Amino acid sequence: MKKSKPLVSIIMNCHNGETFLRKAIDSIYAQTYSNWEIIFWDNCSTDNSAFISKSYDKKIKYHLSNKKTPLGEARNLALKKTIGKYIAFLDCDDLYESKKLQKQTLFMEGGDYLYCYGSSIIINEKGKEIDRITTNNKSGNIFGNLLENYNINMQTVMIRRDALNDRSFNTSLTFSPDYNLFMKLASTGRVGVISDHIVRYRKTNNSLTVNSTYKIYKENKYTLDHLCSDKKLLKKYNKEFRYAYKKLNYAKAIYLIEVEDYKGARSAFKQIVSIKFKYRVFYYLLYLPVSKKFLIKKLLGF
Repeated sequence: MKKSKPLVSIIMNCHNGETFLRKAIDSIYAQTYSNWEIIFWDNCSTDNSAFISKSYDKKIKYHLSNKKTPLGEARNLALKKTIGKYIAFLDCDDLYESKKLQKQTLFMEGGDYLYCYGSSIIINEKGKEIDRITTNNKSGNIFGNLLENYNINMQTVMIRRDALNDRSFNTSLTFSPDYNLFMKLASTGRVGVISDHIVRYRKTNNSLTVNSTYKIYKENKYTLDHLCSDKKLLKKYNKEFRYAYKKLNYAKAIYLIEVEDYKGARSAFKQIVSIKFKYRVFYYLLYLPVSKKFLIKKLLGF
């Protein structure tokens, strides 16, 4: 008897995402792998998101939230509706490459991984490619590598549903519940890495702001503090933890520049000048009469 293909549940959390929504959904329907369902979680949209999602067939399961919730909570509510062996994610701005699900299900079926992730193509609002982020980790116990270089794009992730057990997205986190969950999982088991570019992530002027960057700094620190509370983990990865804490200064510096605390920003950059050449450049730029607007734009990657 031919083995049936495992069902993949794709979570789409949406709040007023009509602009690119149809393209995002079409990229799922264009997959070379066909055994999937979409759990469409409408987080109280007031635009045409509901109409667009309901214009497809029954492979999309539409759910309307009874109140607007933070992203972590919205993802947990959507997770409860999934029935697939594997869980994947797609935001309304982004796109799957056509073989994304095929590659990942084969990969997950062939290895003992809690989850896997891959490389991504960065596009702008018009869909034009502007960059490529290529994963450089190897599959396995890569918690230490992720502490030093967290390069997981949420859209590239596929998780074994049974690996979650009682784990879920932390509802107290607004901007980085994914970092929290994926790092906790990585601290307990093997993670698969696919070097192929399997998604197109859309970067817009609203993708990252100074305010969200500072909140990510605080929330990522919260996750590191929680992981450090495991003394065995801290002892094993002491060097990597110190490096991870040091890298948080980048996001902290962006916020300090925004509030025009240039002395504080220089102090933050001084902690990381040895990590990357561009950090050293920004450190010295802060001694020059360069506009805050220019610095923020460059630091956020625009």
